[in-house]
Amino acid sequence: MKFFWILILVFSPILFFAQSNVSQSKEIAELVDNYREYQKAVDVQDGFRIQITYTSNRDEAYKAKAQLYREFDAVPSYIDYEQPNYKLRLGDFKTKLQATAFLQDVIKVYPGAFIVKDKIKNR
Repeated sequence: MKFFWILILVFSPILFFAQSNVSQSKEIAELVDNYREYQKAVDVQDGFRIQITYTSNRDEAYKAKAQLYREFDAVPSYIDYEQPNYKLRLGDFKTKLQATAFLQDVIKVYPGAFIVKDKIKNR
Protein backbone atom coordinates (compact mmCIF):
# COMPACT_ATOMS: atom_id res chain seq x y z
CA MET A 1 0.00 0.00 0.00
CA LYS A 2 2.90 2.35 0.75
CA PHE A 3 4.32 1.60 -2.69
CA PHE A 4 1.02 2.65 -4.28
CA TRP A 5 1.01 6.02 -2.49
CA ILE A 6 4.65 6.62 -3.34
CA LEU A 7 3.88 6.02 -7.02
CA ILE A 8 0.97 8.47 -6.88
CA LEU A 9 3.12 11.14 -5.21
CA VAL A 10 5.94 10.66 -7.71
CA PHE A 11 3.84 10.61 -10.88
CA SER A 12 1.06 13.09 -10.05
CA PRO A 13 3.20 16.22 -10.74
CA ILE A 14 4.20 14.72 -14.09
CA LEU A 15 0.56 14.21 -15.06
CA PHE A 16 -0.45 17.75 -14.06
CA PHE A 17 2.46 19.56 -15.70
CA ALA A 18 2.59 17.42 -18.83
CA GLN A 19 -0.78 18.80 -19.89
CA SER A 20 0.43 22.41 -19.98
CA ASN A 21 3.20 21.77 -22.51
CA VAL A 22 0.88 20.98 -25.42
CA SER A 23 1.60 23.10 -28.48
CA GLN A 24 -0.57 23.60 -31.51
CA SER A 25 0.79 23.61 -35.01
CA LYS A 26 0.22 26.63 -37.24
CA GLU A 27 -1.79 24.58 -39.71
CA ILE A 28 -4.29 23.49 -37.05
CA ALA A 29 -4.60 27.04 -35.73
CA GLU A 30 -5.26 28.24 -39.28
CA LEU A 31 -7.92 25.56 -39.80
CA VAL A 32 -9.66 26.55 -36.57
CA ASP A 33 -9.62 30.22 -37.61
CA ASN A 34 -11.00 29.33 -41.05
CA TYR A 35 -13.78 27.29 -39.45
CA ARG A 36 -14.73 30.20 -37.18
CA GLU A 37 -14.87 32.58 -40.14
CA TYR A 38 -16.99 30.08 -42.07
CA GLN A 39 -19.44 29.79 -39.17
CA LYS A 40 -19.80 33.57 -39.09
CA ALA A 41 -20.51 33.66 -42.83
CA VAL A 42 -23.11 30.87 -42.79
CA ASP A 43 -26.52 32.24 -41.97
CA VAL A 44 -27.95 29.05 -40.42
CA GLN A 45 -27.08 26.89 -37.45
CA ASP A 46 -28.57 23.98 -35.54
CA GLY A 47 -31.34 24.99 -33.19
CA PHE A 48 -34.98 24.49 -32.30
CA ARG A 49 -38.37 25.67 -33.47
CA ILE A 50 -41.91 25.09 -32.28
CA GLN A 51 -44.07 23.22 -34.76
CA ILE A 52 -47.61 24.52 -34.69
CA THR A 53 -49.28 22.39 -37.35
CA TYR A 54 -48.80 20.51 -40.58
CA THR A 55 -51.13 20.03 -43.49
CA SER A 56 -51.10 18.91 -47.10
CA ASN A 57 -53.18 21.95 -48.10
CA ARG A 58 -51.03 24.97 -49.01
CA ASP A 59 -53.82 27.55 -48.52
CA GLU A 60 -54.62 26.14 -45.10
CA ALA A 61 -50.95 26.44 -44.08
CA TYR A 62 -50.77 30.11 -45.09
CA LYS A 63 -54.06 30.90 -43.32
CA ALA A 64 -52.66 29.29 -40.18
CA LYS A 65 -49.50 31.39 -40.57
CA ALA A 66 -51.57 34.58 -40.79
CA GLN A 67 -53.44 33.59 -37.62
CA LEU A 68 -50.16 32.75 -35.91
CA TYR A 69 -48.76 36.15 -36.86
CA ARG A 70 -51.74 37.82 -35.15
CA GLU A 71 -51.00 35.88 -31.98
CA PHE A 72 -47.16 36.12 -31.95
CA ASP A 73 -46.15 39.00 -34.22
CA ALA A 74 -42.69 39.51 -32.69
CA VAL A 75 -41.52 35.95 -33.40
CA PRO A 76 -40.68 34.83 -36.95
CA SER A 77 -42.70 31.97 -38.39
CA TYR A 78 -41.83 29.66 -41.27
CA ILE A 79 -43.60 27.27 -43.57
CA ASP A 80 -41.42 24.34 -44.61
CA TYR A 81 -42.56 22.07 -47.40
CA GLU A 82 -41.64 18.41 -47.11
CA GLN A 83 -43.64 16.50 -49.65
CA PRO A 84 -46.58 16.12 -49.21
CA ASN A 85 -46.94 18.33 -46.09
CA TYR A 86 -46.53 21.99 -45.24
CA LYS A 87 -45.17 22.46 -41.72
CA LEU A 88 -45.81 25.67 -39.84
CA ARG A 89 -42.99 26.41 -37.39
CA LEU A 90 -42.32 29.28 -35.03
CA GLY A 91 -39.14 30.90 -33.72
CA ASP A 92 -35.36 30.61 -33.93
CA PHE A 93 -34.25 29.18 -30.59
CA LYS A 94 -30.59 28.34 -30.00
CA THR A 95 -31.30 26.08 -27.04
CA LYS A 96 -34.07 23.67 -26.18
CA LEU A 97 -34.50 25.50 -22.88
CA GLN A 98 -35.41 28.74 -24.71
CA ALA A 99 -37.86 26.86 -26.93
CA THR A 100 -39.43 25.13 -23.93
CA ALA A 101 -39.91 28.44 -22.12
CA PHE A 102 -41.67 29.95 -25.14
CA LEU A 103 -43.67 26.77 -25.72
CA GLN A 104 -45.45 27.42 -22.41
CA ASP A 105 -47.04 30.54 -23.96
CA VAL A 106 -47.71 28.93 -27.35
CA ILE A 107 -49.37 25.83 -25.95
CA LYS A 108 -52.12 27.96 -24.39
CA VAL A 109 -53.26 28.93 -27.88
CA TYR A 110 -52.08 25.86 -29.84
CA PRO A 111 -52.33 22.81 -27.54
CA GLY A 112 -50.82 20.47 -30.14
CA ALA A 113 -47.60 22.47 -30.53
CA PHE A 114 -44.26 20.76 -29.90
CA ILE A 115 -40.52 21.41 -30.18
CA VAL A 116 -38.50 20.18 -33.17
CA LYS A 117 -34.83 20.34 -34.11
CA ASP A 118 -34.28 22.53 -37.14
CA LYS A 119 -31.83 24.80 -38.90
CA ILE A 120 -32.33 28.31 -37.56
CA LYS A 121 -31.17 31.71 -38.78
CA ASN A 122 -28.15 33.30 -37.13
CA ARG A 123 -28.86 36.65 -35.55
